[in-house]
Amino acid sequence: MINEQIISQLNSVFRTLKSQYDDLTPVLEMVSALIDRAISANFDERGRLDGNESDITIFSGGSQKWKALASSTKEKYQKLGWELEPTLNRTKGLMSTIEVRPQGKSSIIISANSPYAAIHQFGGTLKPIIPISLKMRKFFWAKYYETGQENWKAQALTKKKELKPLIHIPARPYITLTEEDLEEIMSIITFSY
Repeated sequence: MINEQIISQLNSVFRTLKSQYDDLTPVLEMVSALIDRAISANFDERGRLDGNESDITIFSGGSQKWKALASSTKEKYQKLGWELEPTLNRTKGLMSTIEVRPQGKSSIIISANSPYAAIHQFGGTLKPIIPISLKMRKFFWAKYYETGQENWKAQALTKKKELKPLIHIPARPYITLTEEDLEEIMSIITFSY
């Protein structure tokens, strides 16, 4: 977790500026650009977090990398001919939805408008319901004949009408700032006013 003293100093400087100036938009635009750059660095470096998955905030920056892709995900990507890296940024879909901008005259809004943004930021468990179709049963039989593995046969013969797998997605916080990022924000604010 980032040093509380840095966060406290930053809050104090913002409160002081807010009391002295009606419109902080110019400095907020510069800070927004720095936050946007920090988020890009999180993607480029495949994580810069403190490792505490139970307390993820914008101030959870550190030096730890995101967890590697699961072996099943790697296998799927390889079969589809997809690149394994970069994690979370293979298609640029998530990153393209992130927006950092001033809102009003004294605040900044950070958003990620993607259906899977939150699960990647905070982690969690997905519980999809997948109907078992005739086509899927044929696929299971084909895999059984190809591999001889009994689990494929069991899936082909199951009486279930649907699969309910549990898929654990580890937290890969991409909206985080490191102490260095906050120190740079502090210097921008200090020199701007």
